Amino acid sequence: MSHVSWKIMETLTADAPLPERRRRLGRQLLRAVAGDTFVSYRWTSAGPYADPVGVQFDDENLRAYDARFRHIDTMTPRFLEVRGASAISPQRDTRDEFVRDFLFRSGMFHGMNYFAPHPVVGSIDLRVWRSQRRGAFTPDDVRKLQAIGDLMHRLWSTEPLATSALTPRQREIATLVGEGLTDRAICDRLGISLPTLRTHLAQAFAKTGTQNRTSLAMAARAPRH
Repeated sequence: MSHVSWKIMETLTADAPLPERRRRLGRQLLRAVAGDTFVSYRWTSAGPYADPVGVQFDDENLRAYDARFRHIDTMTPRFLEVRGASAISPQRDTRDEFVRDFLFRSGMFHGMNYFAPHPVVGSIDLRVWRSQRRGAFTPDDVRKLQAIGDLMHRLWSTEPLATSALTPRQREIATLVGEGLTDRAICDRLGISLPTLRTHLAQAFAKTGTQNRTSLAMAARAPRH
């Protein structure tokens, strides 16, 4: 694949925690296609909204997207219809609330996304955006993203979440999280304090490489390897 550089190949085949590899790939991808912002999510049964990783994208923006803007996101469904890699440049005079109040205010005017042709739970997407001054992505940029995304999907999407390191208590908590119990309900069920629960959750996130409760619940449901 001529569009996949050796450095990106090294990242795709590296023996490192998945979040670290995703951030490294994001930085390399921004250099490869002259992008300004990189964001990546993992698929759950509800869609591509778990385990966000951002490069040159504030955590505050990630939280704002998760809390509000993903529910009015008009761009992701359009990219999903295409699958693979595709590019878009929303109209500057749009009245679309998501585009106007989230993308443009975050400096994202030209986008290029990769979604796997046949995503499964755990599949990873790639989202790259440019500022207004850099201009739209070219067909060659799209081909680069397609090559990188296809290879990433083959190498990473079947990678199991690392649950073997969880203690029995942490696995129990992750299972209860997956059942939709609140923190207080979990504490009452297990007879533990809220600080103890938060400690177990933090350790479980670190061990599995997950970054939110949804992905931790996925990890708890995954078969042991």
